[in-house]
Amino acid sequence: MALELNQIKQILQKPTKRQTIQKAVNMQRRLRFHTETNVAVSDINQPTTIFLDWVRQLLPKDKFNIFLHLFKFPLPTPAVVEDVYRELERVFYSRNSSSSYQFTDSELAEDWSQYKKNNLNEPEVWKTTGWKRMQVSPNSILVVDLPQVQTSLRPEPYFYWLEIDAVIDYQTFRLDENQFEWLIFKQPEHRIAVFDDTSIRVYQLNEKNEIQSLISEAKHDLGYCPARFFWSTQLNEKNKDLKKNPITKELSNLDWYLFFSISKQHLDLYAPYPIYSAYEADCNFENNETGDYCDGGFLRNAKGEYKILNDGTVEKCPCCSEKRIAGPGSFLEVPIPNQSEGVADMRNPVQITTIDKDSLEYNVNECVRLKNEIVVSVVGSGGTVSEKEAINETQVTANFESKTSVLNALKTNFELAQKFVEDTVCKLRYGGAFISSSVNWGTEFYVFTVTELYSKYKQAKENGASNSELDAISQQILEVEYRNNPLVLQRMLILKQLEPYPHKTLDEVLKLYEKELLNGNLVKLKINFSTLVEKFERENINIIEFASNKPMREKIDIINKKLLEYVTEIGTSATTGTQS
Repeated sequence: MALELNQIKQILQKPTKRQTIQKAVNMQRRLRFHTETNVAVSDINQPTTIFLDWVRQLLPKDKFNIFLHLFKFPLPTPAVVEDVYRELERVFYSRNSSSSYQFTDSELAEDWSQYKKNNLNEPEVWKTTGWKRMQVSPNSILVVDLPQVQTSLRPEPYFYWLEIDAVIDYQTFRLDENQFEWLIFKQPEHRIAVFDDTSIRVYQLNEKNEIQSLISEAKHDLGYCPARFFWSTQLNEKNKDLKKNPITKELSNLDWYLFFSISKQHLDLYAPYPIYSAYEADCNFENNETGDYCDGGFLRNAKGEYKILNDGTVEKCPCCSEKRIAGPGSFLEVPIPNQSEGVADMRNPVQITTIDKDSLEYNVNECVRLKNEIVVSVVGSGGTVSEKEAINETQVTANFESKTSVLNALKTNFELAQKFVEDTVCKLRYGGAFISSSVNWGTEFYVFTVTELYSKYKQAKENGASNSELDAISQQILEVEYRNNPLVLQRMLILKQLEPYPHKTLDEVLKLYEKELLNGNLVKLKINFSTLVEKFERENINIIEFASNKPMREKIDIINKKLLEYVTEIGTSATTGTQS
């Protein structure tokens, strides 16, 4: 929909999405509250006030005052959320991710490859800026823009994330509610930008927020507005324009976790500082000039009213208040026994009441329970392979599928966002010479950690798994361990194919050899494997570069043949791990 000037003026006067935009802003503030590490309340004041107002309704006044003293930035919840996103970062490490782009001219494909890397900073931008926006700004908008002045033979479109609070108004497309028919948003220097399906315009506003002049206009023939919501997952059917990131559904639990974490700190104070009780002080302090007098350690004025200080606390008696306990422990006064009424003085003058262990443990256990519930709810069940409790293959598979389904939902949002950006940029830069694209972040993710995979490998071996199954797990271990170091990974995969009996320890090999169940030369190669590989590389080149122009099977055969030649040179002492 191409907006006319009079339509734009009407929209500026009465934007229709103001309430929805404010809801999105408020929701993102709550996300930031639990996600970002802030050091002062001024960094995130509004959600802090909402949280504390909620706590105020749960606690009596004196306990709430202590809660405020313990409430300090940085908060404990961002550490929990960080653990969650550390698990979800696996979405960037898939073994079968792929992308392809079709052009009418192969030279354009090369130009796009360079432009994509150098000008758009892809794919790194999705792992950095995109990942951060997903965490705290799921309602942000992807905008593909054109520079005001073209400085090269081809247009140089670029894209950026637009924060939702900069948006004035918008209209989504009926067939795709994540894409816009038109979008109007604020720009610096009191300007606005208007994006629709025919042009990109920038207007200067006057002091009354009325359109003063047209600054620039760039026509395009995309046939659609070059902007869409970054995140696709809707909050619910009623609020389709509000987007739900992975932790949105756990915001209430994060509130509870924060509440119990601080409550635990409060309760912890009673362990080193227990409750003291003693007879009430017999204080007769009275200020003859003002009429102030002591009542239980606090001052009342001549009218009998408590004296309130500027900070909202009751003024303490200057005479007896210092005689009471100092520190975070509690001090209670009990009435002095009245002998005239026949009350015997049977209690100790001072008593100490310690907090019970169950109360302390409850808050600790509740914090742990809430954290586990949050993590499992977001990243999927079976967060880790327990070291204390063996799990069967069915449970391992269920855990894998649970975590994989979460990653698949996450990567779909990124795929849609990336494809929209790249298709739009290619259409603006290459026009009809661009045909189509395919973006696939893969389906095979490194769901388990190296430690978990080693546990899985150990269990599979104890259960008598076949060599094929063990090969698959050991390859996963290498791919996860060295996924950020492709050269080392390549070397380890080659060594994996060269080493004989890779799933047996030296002790297992020697025992089988004594029973004449294994080939003697292969046993010698197994025992001296590292030494012989080093010898091969000294005499030739490293095993990665060696025979790099040959098929892998032929390369392995050549190296293996040479290693077995070395074995024949080893004397009878080889079985002890030495060479003659």
